[in-house]
Amino acid sequence: MALAYGIHLGNSSGCLAAFTNGASSVLANDAGDRVTPAVVALNGSEWEVGLPAKSGQASSKAVIKHNKRLMNSDWNEEDLAYVEASSSCSVQNEEKVVYEFETSETKLYSNPDNITTKIYAKLFTIASHSVKDEGDLKLVLAAPLHWSSTSRERLAKCAELAGFDVLQVISEPAAAILAYNLEESTEDINVLVYRLGGSTCDASIVKVSGGFISVEKNVFRSDLGGQCLTKDLANYVSQEFKQKWKLDPQESRRAVAKLLHHADNSKHVLSTLNSAHVFIESLLDGVDWSQNVTRARFENIISSKISQYIEPAQVVIDSFDGNINKIVVCGGSMKTPKLQSAIANLLPNAEVLSGINPDEVIAVGCAKQAGLILDFPNLSLTDMNTEVEFLGHDIYLKYFDQTEKLFKEGSALFTQNIINIDNNSEVKDISITLHDKPDSEQFAKVDFNIENLQKSFKLKSTLQDKRIELEVE
Repeated sequence: MALAYGIHLGNSSGCLAAFTNGASSVLANDAGDRVTPAVVALNGSEWEVGLPAKSGQASSKAVIKHNKRLMNSDWNEEDLAYVEASSSCSVQNEEKVVYEFETSETKLYSNPDNITTKIYAKLFTIASHSVKDEGDLKLVLAAPLHWSSTSRERLAKCAELAGFDVLQVISEPAAAILAYNLEESTEDINVLVYRLGGSTCDASIVKVSGGFISVEKNVFRSDLGGQCLTKDLANYVSQEFKQKWKLDPQESRRAVAKLLHHADNSKHVLSTLNSAHVFIESLLDGVDWSQNVTRARFENIISSKISQYIEPAQVVIDSFDGNINKIVVCGGSMKTPKLQSAIANLLPNAEVLSGINPDEVIAVGCAKQAGLILDFPNLSLTDMNTEVEFLGHDIYLKYFDQTEKLFKEGSALFTQNIINIDNNSEVKDISITLHDKPDSEQFAKVDFNIENLQKSFKLKSTLQDKRIELEVE
């Protein structure tokens, strides 16, 4: 039995969702968390993945973070520097990127693909434990919109090495649309998809029409992320500690690492609660630190950064000529209520969709796509980038004295439309003509004999390859 799964692996964390009984649900890891840190560490001679790698004594580990940046085949020196600065292992860049993990017990070498495979293997274990019977674990992955096909193939290969059977790699904005079932909308809608992760941010305008999803505008920023909010909160705690004890934690790399770890945890707590307790054992020179941080204080700390975070969304909104009906927020950092309200205020008339935890949205959408694919067992998706032709202009239909829009611009192949026709006269034959515009010359004509039909009947039209099929029912 093949089971459907979806994974979104970001720079900071990964999320696994399963599609069963017509719905997607997020699976918790062995620690009971619904999101797994995308962190890998070598502790002594043992590999650690997820929460064990992120927590504990960082000084005894060789840790790699934000590995996803180097999974993009088009990474730049800025990405390399960011990964090296946030990790405690050496990053070498000669012909290929190589990580040097060195501990007191051993020294090992790895690369971005191997690290990604280890994270997927962790998620594969979680998925396997959710299955009673053995079977193929079918998977759909999400990748950033700007990634090339080579980068997507690397991502899929890592998941396959971990044990998954990868069905497809879809874009993150498309997965966000699927998570909220927006592709089922009977009307054309435009959606702002705003994603704020740990270290990157992007805003997209997505058009949903007839079940098809197309990205109209996109802005990607690699310098904006939740890490900035974490640093601001850590700096605040550091200043409080310094003011009381006249000791500066910023002078100790170990103390800074502790501050960032506890500030990140507090940031997530404050997304749902009005206060968070910060307790850091032996922050500096054996001095413990205990402090309560309220949500109001946290929002005041980050208030100066809000304008920077909404800028990508403002840019795509200003560049788009049309009404935006809905807003989808995703990415772990968008759990912050202050940021959600700031994005919502950009489009007061748009509906904000936030029923799913922002850090789970993309994984939920991927799982749904996997379930949809498995509903069509004969569908082959070996080519992850398939070009599809769409209708370049509207098609109108005329009969008797009526004019109907048969197909709208952008309709895909195999789109169907059914028109109900009432024949109030005594005619036995009907002539139907097709037009590019309501008042243009006909480019096709079809005659039907309706003598044996009821006065009210249906005309079914199907858009095929460079032709339109009409059928009277």
